[in-house]
Amino acid sequence: MKVSPTSDEAGKIFGSEKFRVAQWITSCLDLATVAKQRILAAGHGPLGHFSTPSSRKHSDRSGNILLLTAFFLSAVIAMLAFAIDVGYMYTMRTQLTRSVDAAALAGAGSLLDGQAFANDQVVEYLVRNPVGGNLVISEETDLASLKAMFLEEHEDELEITLGHWNTNSKQLENTSSLPSAVEVSMAYPHLPTFFGKVFGRESFAIESSAVATYQPRDIMLVLDFSASMNDDSELKSIDHLGQAVVEDSIYQMWLDLEEPTYGNLEFEPDWVTIPYVNLPAEVTWRGTEVEIAATENISRLRLYKSSSSYKQFKNVGTGGTFSYNGKLIHKCKLKINNQWETISFFDGSHIRRGLELDSVPYPSEGSWDDYIAYASSHKSSMSWYDPDVEAAGHLHKFGGLTLINFWNRNKPQHSQTPSLCQVSAQPVTAVKNAVDLFMEYVREVDVADQVGLAIYCSPNGEGLLESPLTDDLDGVAEISRMRQAGHYNGWTNIGAGMTVAREELVHNARVGTYKMIVLMTDGQANWCDGRYHPTAAQNYVLDEASLCQEAKIPIITISLGANADTGLMQEVAETTEGTHFNIPGGTTIAQYSEELLDVFRAIANDRPLKLVH
Repeated sequence: MKVSPTSDEAGKIFGSEKFRVAQWITSCLDLATVAKQRILAAGHGPLGHFSTPSSRKHSDRSGNILLLTAFFLSAVIAMLAFAIDVGYMYTMRTQLTRSVDAAALAGAGSLLDGQAFANDQVVEYLVRNPVGGNLVISEETDLASLKAMFLEEHEDELEITLGHWNTNSKQLENTSSLPSAVEVSMAYPHLPTFFGKVFGRESFAIESSAVATYQPRDIMLVLDFSASMNDDSELKSIDHLGQAVVEDSIYQMWLDLEEPTYGNLEFEPDWVTIPYVNLPAEVTWRGTEVEIAATENISRLRLYKSSSSYKQFKNVGTGGTFSYNGKLIHKCKLKINNQWETISFFDGSHIRRGLELDSVPYPSEGSWDDYIAYASSHKSSMSWYDPDVEAAGHLHKFGGLTLINFWNRNKPQHSQTPSLCQVSAQPVTAVKNAVDLFMEYVREVDVADQVGLAIYCSPNGEGLLESPLTDDLDGVAEISRMRQAGHYNGWTNIGAGMTVAREELVHNARVGTYKMIVLMTDGQANWCDGRYHPTAAQNYVLDEASLCQEAKIPIITISLGANADTGLMQEVAETTEGTHFNIPGGTTIAQYSEELLDVFRAIANDRPLKLVH
């Protein structure tokens, strides 16, 4: 917390003006004494008796009035002197209280930078807020020298203690590990009085202490686990990330799976070679051409571009490379020793034989035939056609790269491909890493923060409370780590996640804590009331923001990637008096991760301070 130096007007009066006030009151006292002496002298003769009866009567009246006036004037001036001293004492005590409060808050706000720095900040703010002076700190001021002089002069009067504030006992408990509170005690034992010596007191003492600590927070994380959270690990992101970046990301996922053995399937997509069952030959399919290898002479070779149309070759020996006028080849039929056999490149059983997958269990929902159709499909009328596979140059090839891309695109849910929660899909893994670091920063100062986790969407498309508010920060991070993009549902129901978070804070947050929501999305709200309805979904988000504003719950929003609705997230932050962070698209995965870490670091370090004593 930034604490500005204070300058008290009363301090000015009793500082720069105090000598003129003292001179004026002393002059008044001298005048009163002279007046008293003259009154007494004027009313008596040389022997101390009145001269005549008539003058005695007149002098009696005048002398009594003047005498009473002098005595009253003396009493008034004495009371004024007493009041000035008391007012001065009160002003000095007020200045000291303000100075100590500022120093305690400055020290507590610096604990994240180390205990030595926190102590130094305490001294600096005691110097910046002087007691009984008019010091003005400017850029030219030698602050280091002033702090050294202050410590030398007040070494015995200043005490700084670091520890934890026990809310039950209302006491500061000493600790050397992760302190979260600072106590500052300061005394001035010998401040001079103006007129106290008249009453036998030439100085007075003042002292003050304050304890400042971080206010405990109850924080709800609202994280996006919609299917788009693996987009940076899909071939469709090549245009803005580059093919090398995307394919490196998919390769990391392959490594995370420990480079599984699926028949003869390698990671890099390659052409499939299929052996004939009854003929001593095999064929490698390259889309618009085939490569034949046989151990005996081939008398006939037919290439089919469709179910009936074919091109025939005779007496081709033991093989070679053949094409059908640049057309896509669907089948290859050979005749050896008067025996015909056909291989169809769009028959899953034939491709499985070539990839040696017949005895390999399929590790996802569906079958190997689904993946084979995906890698083979070359037009939109085919069920699994993916134009990004063709654009990347992998059409009609088979490998771990396109297998993982198939899962990310078509089988992202945990019920479909449970192993995806263990791999580094992006940007969801960058978010998981940032959550881990966020928890580390929350723990860096022990102030009893609690964190909960809500996600969108649940299996029915609504929000889901994955973890209530808890001090088990590791447990929350582990839940986040075990979720994957599209874990329950592929749609984006941001408002539903906000509802769950708000209700958890309203009903279960602790009394006196600082409540906040951290909301992240990489896409646009598109699901509401059980159906795809972008307009209603966006209105739902804004309605929830208004409810959070009424409940005094600020929302920190994070827009991640080029497809995020930054305008909506900005409006949510402004409505709730929160902050919006935008991490734009077109960045690499490493940049995503680093920028997310910076955002979560800033949130974790933004801790509200308060004086507790």
